[in-house]
Amino acid sequence: MIRNSQRSSSLILRLMASQVFVLCVLTGALGIYFYHSVRSSQEQRIETIVSGRASYYARLVSEMYPLNELKERPLLIAKMLGAERDVLAFRHPSGEVVIEVNPDGIPLPPPSTAAASSSTRTVTSDGIEVYWTSVQAKAMETNQPIEVLAGHPMADEQAMLATFRDRFLMATIAGVIVAAALANGLLRRGLLPVRDMATKAAEVHPGQLHVRLDVLHAPTELRALAGAFNAVLDRLTDGYQRLSQFSADLAHEIRTPLGILIGQTQVTLAQPRSLDEYKSVLESNLEEFEHLNRLSENMLFLARADEGRQVVDKVTLDMDRELHKIADYFEGLALERDMRFSIEAAGVATVNAELFRRAVGNLVVNAIRHGREGTTVLLRSASAADKMIIEVENEGAGLSPDQLGRLFDRFYRADPARSGSSSSHGLGLAIVDAIMRLHAGVADVSCPEAGMIRFRLSFPA
Repeated sequence: MIRNSQRSSSLILRLMASQVFVLCVLTGALGIYFYHSVRSSQEQRIETIVSGRASYYARLVSEMYPLNELKERPLLIAKMLGAERDVLAFRHPSGEVVIEVNPDGIPLPPPSTAAASSSTRTVTSDGIEVYWTSVQAKAMETNQPIEVLAGHPMADEQAMLATFRDRFLMATIAGVIVAAALANGLLRRGLLPVRDMATKAAEVHPGQLHVRLDVLHAPTELRALAGAFNAVLDRLTDGYQRLSQFSADLAHEIRTPLGILIGQTQVTLAQPRSLDEYKSVLESNLEEFEHLNRLSENMLFLARADEGRQVVDKVTLDMDRELHKIADYFEGLALERDMRFSIEAAGVATVNAELFRRAVGNLVVNAIRHGREGTTVLLRSASAADKMIIEVENEGAGLSPDQLGRLFDRFYRADPARSGSSSSHGLGLAIVDAIMRLHAGVADVSCPEAGMIRFRLSFPA
């Protein structure tokens, strides 16, 4: 069953079947056309001959020879007909035959009632079609009405048409077989680039992700497929590399708090401790557990955002009110570093309130942690075309273009000195990027001037 299914789904077999079908239709149509053309030409020729013969003998019996004289000289009429197996008969309107030349004994048609001439066709018991033409005349001496009937059996013509039909069918069958064989060879040769592409694609595996299809030398019809396949490989390669880096970063992030927990517990259990010492160890362990809990919650949020499982219910928020609320909430953290907020807010945005506050809050925390002490953090909102733009700007250490491009990566920290900090695990900006994707928006970062970092969130209006 599987083998039959594979054969029926073969592209070569489908193309061959299509080509053979088209060939059969075309040759069949041509054969039918030529067959009927030959048959029509023969019929016209026979009708012309038979009608001319009937008219000739009608004039003969009415103008040149008396009917009795013709009756006494049947050989004269037979010689006039020649060697053909044609039929000639002279008969009265009542159907009484006066003269009949009929070598094969073909039954005559009924008498015609037409005033001048008429034509008809009959078929013998052997299936031979006979063309008849009758002409009304008057006998030369008696002036009696007489019907001259001429007929031609189509035995030779039908045999010729049957031979033509049989030969055409044999030629068609032979042509179809030859065409199918040639089509099979040509199609297999023409589809070699597809096999080459499949062979090349089979070389791709996790240890060899750099393999790509040759788009430039691919056939025109396959270039789009090769380009799309290469684009898929590019995305898979990027995703695989990100996943590998993510796994390594996640292991590193988990290893640090776990190492602290294990170390503190081992030291505590090494000898008896007082109640206060046990309490201090538990409080320290609780802090690490909270760090792990935040890490797991953030990872779960990012996973749901990547899978599109996060439900986003949107409401309309006033930007001036929201940005002032966020600034008030983080005012204490800013004062610890002698930093202030400057707010330039206008307009409204249709967003998920909780996710919006979390995204802007993460940017504010990032600006406070990495900004220069004693500087101002600018919060700005403005409407632009069909977007609502939110900007968080602060002064800090300059970043290279490569660092700017990686700020939204998970577990990435521009400052290596903070890699061991338990207060930050490098997911804040990645969460901002995920929230913007859930809103069909865009998050980007730039350095408008030296020592200045500006994060911009573009929400659809």
